[in-house]
Amino acid sequence: MIIFKKAIPRRTFLRGAGATLALPLIDAMTPALAGNGGPTSPLRIGYIYLPTGRRMDRWLPQSVGTDYAMPPTLEPLAHLRDQFNVLTGLNVVNGKGTHGRPCAAYLTGQAAGKIDHAVGISVDQIIAKQIGHETQLASMELGVDPPEWAFNRVDGLAGYYTSTVSWRTPSTPLPRQINPRKVFERLFGDTDSLDPEAMRRRIEMQTSVLDEVSGRVNRLLGEVGASDRHKLDEYLDSVREIERSIEVAEARTAADEDFAGMGMERPIGIPALYADHAKLMMDMMVLAYQTDMTRVITFMLGHEGSNRNYLELGAKDGHHSLSHHKGKAESIALLEKIELLQSNLLADFFTRMASLDDGDGSLLDNSLIVTGGAHSDSNMHLSTNVPTLVVGRARNRIETGRHIAYDDLPVSNLHLSVMDIAGIAPDEYLTDTTDATGKLPWLAKA
Repeated sequence: MIIFKKAIPRRTFLRGAGATLALPLIDAMTPALAGNGGPTSPLRIGYIYLPTGRRMDRWLPQSVGTDYAMPPTLEPLAHLRDQFNVLTGLNVVNGKGTHGRPCAAYLTGQAAGKIDHAVGISVDQIIAKQIGHETQLASMELGVDPPEWAFNRVDGLAGYYTSTVSWRTPSTPLPRQINPRKVFERLFGDTDSLDPEAMRRRIEMQTSVLDEVSGRVNRLLGEVGASDRHKLDEYLDSVREIERSIEVAEARTAADEDFAGMGMERPIGIPALYADHAKLMMDMMVLAYQTDMTRVITFMLGHEGSNRNYLELGAKDGHHSLSHHKGKAESIALLEKIELLQSNLLADFFTRMASLDDGDGSLLDNSLIVTGGAHSDSNMHLSTNVPTLVVGRARNRIETGRHIAYDDLPVSNLHLSVMDIAGIAPDEYLTDTTDATGKLPWLAKA
């Protein structure tokens, strides 16, 4: 029997003058949750966007079911194969166009009309609207590419059609936050109860948020059992490591440094290397889920059609330029390096989530994270058979470890399934102009 020194509420915050520290689920919270008669762990929803297509011959499994051979681009995820499903045969039906229209339709199921015409409410925002009141942040919209890099007037549409997949209303696209410091402060410093001057001093003096709440942390560590102390120490180490990474990025940003060979200055606090930037954002996604600060996150690994240069991979041409390889072997090889880099980032992220205890399973067990994009073959601007992974068991609602092949169904049907699993009413999504036709068969358990 586990004996708790003290039972504490799930939504416990340790507050200092210039920082607020949310806590992960620990055993001491379990009695309080059990007393409420509810499940110990909520469902986390996520959408991770893969920009500018994939090399589908290296992404698609060659057989269906559980015994498929892992394709080369997914090889970094091989050790997690029992934690996700590969879905094929899904199309962005209302995404006919080059980059703007497929990206706009990806989470909305709606076709973008005339120049700067409205689209629809995206699935992540419909979910956030219905469950966002239960957490500190209704949703988070994250990315790595600055808005200045967005294709402007591609498909006759404004740049934000390629720089976001989230639409709060049919005419309100939500921008991505790409600055790690701003994300960190939103998680640990952006509350009405804080002293703004104390928070400013903490940032300027590079004082850790953990120093701001050290007394409360030490008291809590003395009140919980050994298992909880271990969990809290691990969590605090993660917070400290992220904070240090942000400080290093801020210190190393030179005012005249070219950002990824794109002819613009690197913003203060943005890591120089793409992988470091993306990993830092994904580490904070883990913390946000772990502490239940939010249950809905969308993250774009790049703008749709982004022409970012991956100089660290030896790619002098931009991603978009490489995607139009015209069969050139050198361009294809560099494109495959980019996609493998992103697969390794995904593997690190999901491995971390799978390692964290979340009460009745791991954090990944209690999550449903759709990973994919609006293009399959970007060389031909194809939005059919788009790359799609469904990662996590969704609190035992999904049987994982499979390749499920569908026969030309809208990817919007997957979004209907996500909403159904999450207990979300789909009325706002199912308009007369959406391309959805019904929930996907075979994905969720009966």
